[in-house]
Amino acid sequence: MLVNITCPKCETSGGFSISDAQYIGPYRCWKCRAAMKIHLEQNSLESCELMSEEEFSRFEQEMEIRRRAKGGR
Repeated sequence: MLVNITCPKCETSGGFSISDAQYIGPYRCWKCRAAMKIHLEQNSLESCELMSEEEFSRFEQEMEIRRRAKGGR
Protein backbone atom coordinates (compact mmCIF):
# COMPACT_ATOMS: atom_id res chain seq x y z
CA MET A 1 0.00 0.00 0.00
CA LEU A 2 1.34 3.45 -0.91
CA VAL A 3 0.84 6.19 1.68
CA ASN A 4 1.31 9.86 0.78
CA ILE A 5 3.35 11.92 3.23
CA THR A 6 3.62 15.69 3.05
CA CYS A 7 6.88 17.03 4.44
CA PRO A 8 6.19 19.49 7.29
CA LYS A 9 9.36 21.42 6.39
CA CYS A 10 9.06 21.97 2.60
CA GLU A 11 5.43 20.86 1.98
CA THR A 12 6.56 18.42 -0.73
CA SER A 13 4.45 15.29 -1.13
CA GLY A 14 6.18 11.94 -1.18
CA GLY A 15 5.14 8.31 -1.17
CA PHE A 16 5.93 5.54 1.26
CA SER A 17 5.19 1.92 0.50
CA ILE A 18 4.55 -0.56 3.31
CA SER A 19 3.27 -4.10 3.50
CA ASP A 20 2.12 -4.00 7.14
CA ALA A 21 -0.94 -2.12 8.39
CA GLN A 22 1.14 -0.42 11.08
CA TYR A 23 4.54 1.27 10.87
CA ILE A 24 6.47 3.47 13.27
CA GLY A 25 9.84 4.44 11.93
CA PRO A 26 12.15 6.84 10.17
CA TYR A 27 11.32 8.65 6.96
CA ARG A 28 13.33 11.19 4.99
CA CYS A 29 11.86 13.73 2.55
CA TRP A 30 13.08 13.02 -0.97
CA LYS A 31 13.40 16.74 -1.77
CA CYS A 32 14.75 18.61 1.29
CA ARG A 33 16.11 15.50 3.11
CA ALA A 34 14.35 16.47 6.34
CA ALA A 35 14.42 13.66 8.88
CA MET A 36 11.11 12.58 10.41
CA LYS A 37 9.55 9.94 12.60
CA ILE A 38 6.29 8.74 11.11
CA HIS A 39 3.47 6.64 12.50
CA LEU A 40 1.21 4.86 10.01
CA GLU A 41 -1.88 3.02 11.15
CA GLN A 42 -4.25 1.13 8.83
CA ASN A 43 -2.42 2.65 5.84
CA SER A 44 -2.99 6.25 6.90
CA LEU A 45 -0.61 8.77 8.45
CA GLU A 46 -1.26 9.20 12.19
CA SER A 47 1.71 11.44 13.03
CA CYS A 48 4.80 12.95 11.48
CA GLU A 49 7.39 14.77 13.58
CA LEU A 50 10.62 16.40 12.49
CA MET A 51 13.82 15.09 14.07
CA SER A 52 17.37 16.37 14.25
CA GLU A 53 20.00 14.41 12.35
CA GLU A 54 21.33 13.07 15.67
CA GLU A 55 17.86 11.92 16.77
CA PHE A 56 17.22 10.39 13.35
CA SER A 57 20.51 8.44 13.42
CA ARG A 58 19.87 7.19 16.97
CA PHE A 59 16.29 6.22 16.04
CA GLU A 60 17.48 4.27 12.98
CA GLN A 61 20.00 2.42 15.16
CA GLU A 62 17.29 1.52 17.68
CA MET A 63 15.02 0.25 14.89
CA GLU A 64 17.87 -1.89 13.52
CA ILE A 65 18.54 -3.41 16.96
CA ARG A 66 14.82 -4.22 17.37
CA ARG A 67 14.66 -5.74 13.87
CA ARG A 68 17.68 -7.97 14.57
CA ALA A 69 16.27 -9.00 17.96
CA LYS A 70 13.16 -10.27 16.15
CA GLY A 71 15.36 -12.41 13.91
CA GLY A 72 15.58 -10.12 10.88
CA ARG A 73 18.73 -9.70 8.86
